[in-house]
Amino acid sequence: MKLTSRSELSKYKILPFNLYNEAGEIILKAGDVLTVGKLLQLKAYDKIFRDVNPAEEEAPQEKQVPEEGSAEVQLKTIVASTINDEFEYDSINVEEYKTPINKFSKIDYKEQIKMKAYLTKTIELLNRTSIKEAFPKMANLSEIITKNVIPKFTEIEHYTELRLLGDYEICHPINVAIMAGMIAKKMDFEKEFISDIILAGIVHDIGKYRIPNAFDTQSTLTSTDSESIKKHTILGYNILKNELKIPEHICNVALQHHEHNDGTGYPHGISSDWISIESQIINVCNCYDNFAFNKTGHFVKNNRDVLRLMLSIGTKRFSAEILYTFAHMFSYNDTMSFSDMASYSA
Repeated sequence: MKLTSRSELSKYKILPFNLYNEAGEIILKAGDVLTVGKLLQLKAYDKIFRDVNPAEEEAPQEKQVPEEGSAEVQLKTIVASTINDEFEYDSINVEEYKTPINKFSKIDYKEQIKMKAYLTKTIELLNRTSIKEAFPKMANLSEIITKNVIPKFTEIEHYTELRLLGDYEICHPINVAIMAGMIAKKMDFEKEFISDIILAGIVHDIGKYRIPNAFDTQSTLTSTDSESIKKHTILGYNILKNELKIPEHICNVALQHHEHNDGTGYPHGISSDWISIESQIINVCNCYDNFAFNKTGHFVKNNRDVLRLMLSIGTKRFSAEILYTFAHMFSYNDTMSFSDMASYSA
């Protein structure tokens, strides 16, 4: 095996070789699409190794020492303090969490618990350390959704068969990510686009972690609080772009997901095609989930109520193509009350 780096791997769209951790265990396989999310997952590993071909084995490799300030040194700095905070998705004990379960979901109840528990642990890590150290876990969660949830696309008749229930701060980014991935799947986008927009859904509100009370209910916020929270779009863009070095199309989702089709949104009041396609998709999903959580002052009881409200707002706020794609993806006759969907884990 040969030591490699994320900068070398970023040249590939599809991996031509297996990747290994220091223990020699495969972490990604040859043939895997190397999405942004997968690249970010690799931040969790201090060293990454790849297969070598015979020609490389014949030519001795000069040992390379990373220069101070290089990407590899920065990466080691990022992961160094996360070693003692390591937790893995598959090691989560679902029996430890009491949380509402959507009993009508096509997502297995254990998977529902694990996704929420994993993000809860990630946010706890973020609060103890930093966004840089927690972010690889967010990227990993996006890959878990891509792998475990999106393939259920053909099984879903009602949106209530997908929605996670419980704490808004935990469920909202997951719900938005799942919805966005499903819309992208319906619109026949490539796998890489689907994976990226799921990651964008997970991190679209990342700027709120720098704002006090940002996840409180609307009724507890003053007008000053509300204006402060609007800054999460610019804060989120700067975190993703300048601190985490995330590709621009994902950064733009954090910036633009509150822009409206008619130009009345924020932070810049852009409209129509000036808003990226990823941001237009997240806008629809973000709005839906905020309505479903009754975060906007509109009281709704079920999925049909939410769709009626969104269709009444129409193209003033949303891209027509994306709004109507979403509205027609699932049965309009989805009248299961949100309050009747929940049972509780032990």
